[in-house]
Amino acid sequence: MGLSTRYYCILSAACALCCCAHPETEEPQKDFSPADSGSTLGSDIFVLGSDVNDVDTDVEQEPGSRDEGVGRPPARPFAFPEVPAPEFVLPQKGQMVSIPEGVVAAGSAPYDRARTDYAESDLIPYEMTAFEVDALPYPNDPQRPFLTGVTRGEAQSLCREQGKRLCTELEWERACKSDDNRRYPHGNRYVLEAYPEDEPLKPASPFGVLAMGRLREWTASPWGSEPDQVERAAVRGWADGLGLSPARGRRCAQRWPALPSLTEGTLGFRCCRGPKNPATCQIERPRPPFSVYKRLRPKEFAAIVRSIAELEAVHDNPHMFSDGDIRTVLARRENDREELAKQGIHFLWKPMRWIPRQGMELLVAVGRSNRHAFIIALHETKNNAEYAHASSLILFEEPIPLALAYLEGHRDELYWAPCWGCRDGGKITFDDETNTVIITHKW
Repeated sequence: MGLSTRYYCILSAACALCCCAHPETEEPQKDFSPADSGSTLGSDIFVLGSDVNDVDTDVEQEPGSRDEGVGRPPARPFAFPEVPAPEFVLPQKGQMVSIPEGVVAAGSAPYDRARTDYAESDLIPYEMTAFEVDALPYPNDPQRPFLTGVTRGEAQSLCREQGKRLCTELEWERACKSDDNRRYPHGNRYVLEAYPEDEPLKPASPFGVLAMGRLREWTASPWGSEPDQVERAAVRGWADGLGLSPARGRRCAQRWPALPSLTEGTLGFRCCRGPKNPATCQIERPRPPFSVYKRLRPKEFAAIVRSIAELEAVHDNPHMFSDGDIRTVLARRENDREELAKQGIHFLWKPMRWIPRQGMELLVAVGRSNRHAFIIALHETKNNAEYAHASSLILFEEPIPLALAYLEGHRDELYWAPCWGCRDGGKITFDDETNTVIITHKW
């Protein structure tokens, strides 16, 4: 078998991964220190990935090659919907903008390569009551520079002096995203010209709130609900020198943690008025990287696979392997399962939940249809009730038994194999730079 194309997929739907219980998952495996497996699997890997470095370029995926029996299904290229850029209107001194009641889809979705997984919700909808927000950061005067270098407590006091309050972070996000829940105040694709150096009040959101993403801004919200998270404040916006490009940092969903006592020349604030919206972002607790879908039944697995358009080639009869198939995989090189387990190498035939980074959850599975074997990685979406394609590889006309394997202490990768220690097989890895899952094949 061989593979001759470079490929990756980024496609997902909105999901609510943060703060979700997982009753269908058995007790997760413990994360141990790295162990030397002594196996040849994972060496000489042909790495598949993207040549696109711009996180805001909509990517066309190459179709997989079937010439040598291995291929990747062509993915539906995802394009963020086009939304109009708002007009820039110079506000009056002290002008406030009325934000109507509505729903904010907090955070970003798994297909967004610019997202910060551990920090952002996954487009979780929150009902927001109406409120007012300053058109500009304090002092909310187009003729004066933004006030920076104050603590959060000082910012709260300055808002109270005006009969206002510090905005919550979801109020800030709602004012930025507006009713169409856009990625940036100016639209869904980053445009450098939306932030001209000679017009520091741009861009404007559709609601008419300006200069969002021109500096970081204090909010009244805690970073999370855990004790060590409550002590830190949630900061929104962006400033240079923080390790993120403008295209990543200026998204409406971008969050930062900060001690309330912090004072920086790039950290300001803006004020709000009206009843405070109680909704807050939640950061999930750290969880082990690997766990098994204990209660996933064959019919449910088949329905999941058939729900993914990119897997149309295996829609005829998708099914999981069995523990007997794992024994077949290991017997090909006379591997002893118990001895490998002592080395920290574990084999699975059931689909597993993989958390390569906190805030990201993937269903990873091997299976076969009537004609083909396949390896898939799917984003869990909509409170784990639906799934979206992340990456996949199909072994055309070769419905051979496959096994998943993971090595204790190696959070970043899984293995798939028709036999352990032979030339066939590959890795399933997560690429931080492009926020994508990559399935490799070696031969």
